[in-house]
Amino acid sequence: MVVRMVTATDVGLQRKNNEDSCALIEEAGLCVVADGMGGHLGGEIASNIAIEAVTEAFKDRPRNGQDERKDAELLSKCIKSANKEIYRRGNADAALKNMGTTIVAAVLAGDYIVTANVGDSRIYRVRDKKLEQVTEDHSWVGELRKKNLISEEDARSHPLKNIITRALGMEPSVEVDVKWEKARSGDLYLLCTDGLTDLVPDGEIAEKILSSGDDLDAMARALIETANAAGGTDNITVGLCRVE
Repeated sequence: MVVRMVTATDVGLQRKNNEDSCALIEEAGLCVVADGMGGHLGGEIASNIAIEAVTEAFKDRPRNGQDERKDAELLSKCIKSANKEIYRRGNADAALKNMGTTIVAAVLAGDYIVTANVGDSRIYRVRDKKLEQVTEDHSWVGELRKKNLISEEDARSHPLKNIITRALGMEPSVEVDVKWEKARSGDLYLLCTDGLTDLVPDGEIAEKILSSGDDLDAMARALIETANAAGGTDNITVGLCRVE
């Protein structure tokens, strides 16, 4: 399986600093995105700790000779390790109290993809020109959406949309949602923070992806520009992984 990856991040139009972080290790088939919270200093530190923990764990991982269970175990382990460090730092320094971060990560190798998430950042898959969310939001509004009690449009404007029910750094331990599936040639995976999804409906996200052809950099720019055109109220970060 050949995988092409890009990441892009933007401060948006209303924030002074970017608390999002992202990284990729193409040789390992890894892409990871995090959305920090907790103020100017704390959010940046928390998201960076999360990204560094995952990239450090996968930096020497060969793409071949692995299997989905090993990758799932490694993803879960390093994310839980990041949670402990963020929690420790947040409780040791009053300036960092209550800092935390969401995280989404994807590992593509062999003929499979492993995904992991904590929080309300998302992973989508585009297959046969259809966009589907493959992660579940760990948020109060996400629970309402899961039970079909509110619509996608209502969720984006709900007054409690920013209340998340799970994040790194909030508790000494954390549950990580990890799963895997077969990947197909032509699949495209989008990892993104809520700076995109709070402002841009799924249908418009799909439209921007499908109209960008094979140019992943142009696709990333189009998604960020669309979020900024809708108000740019938050930092916007995307990761794109195409299977060929």
